[in-house]
Amino acid sequence: MSVSIIGCGWLGQALATRLMANKIDIIASYQSKKTSDKLADLAIPATKLVLPLSEEAITADNLDSITNVDVSLFQQSVLIIAIPPQLKKGRVDYPLKIQQLIHLAELGGTQHIILLNSTAIYNGLQGRVDETSKLELSAEKVASLVAAEQAAEKFTKRLTILRLAGLVGPNRHPGKFLQAKRVFENPNAPVNLVHQIDVVNIIEQLIDSSNLDMEHCTYNVVSNTDSNRQQYYQVAAAALNLPVPNFVCDQQPATGKKIIGEKLRAVLDYRYQQDELLVWLKESS
Repeated sequence: MSVSIIGCGWLGQALATRLMANKIDIIASYQSKKTSDKLADLAIPATKLVLPLSEEAITADNLDSITNVDVSLFQQSVLIIAIPPQLKKGRVDYPLKIQQLIHLAELGGTQHIILLNSTAIYNGLQGRVDETSKLELSAEKVASLVAAEQAAEKFTKRLTILRLAGLVGPNRHPGKFLQAKRVFENPNAPVNLVHQIDVVNIIEQLIDSSNLDMEHCTYNVVSNTDSNRQQYYQVAAAALNLPVPNFVCDQQPATGKKIIGEKLRAVLDYRYQQDELLVWLKESS
């Protein structure tokens, strides 16, 4: 078994470290010197890959004809795509990047692609939503995430799309993002989060089962944390001995979306290690 991780940031580094500890051959990609230095510190084999590539990456009929690409990235049995969409930065080329990576994976003989996407794909929806919910495509962010998944669906072998909820974990304690004097809105909205350890566990399980089938599957990856925003951030602040955050006084019923992730739990028979993040918050203090 061999694995390539495209975009080896905070989550990818944790995954790479786990896979290396389990004697799985990996190679990761990076764009910035900062990430390169971090990967070197962690002894994670890595090579530079700047996306998007030139037009030749889409039209090439063999890997060797593409310049500035380490072809070994696309010759591993499993390719994990963990690049951020960067939509908040105004980038609109996320679908193009995915299209290029899928094409290169086909040329390189990759057998299984795991695309890490986001539950932001459900933006604009209300109430309980799952993988079958009709999406609000009029929103530019949603349309971009959907286009990326559609590009991935052109892969001819096994494809797993993981729609990740908001990530928390080591160095990503939500209390650290509480800003002094900030007033939070929509206090009754549900929280949709997942711990890094569970995402790593799930990807590792998918890698271990890579030889089982060639299906295309999409899963929501989210904890069963039973909390609204106000309760969650109050507990997060208390865990770090910070002032209790202020919320707009709101007597209205809860609004927002609650991501349902039962499909993954059933199909993979997976039990979350950090399924109630209020417990994790309290323990983290």
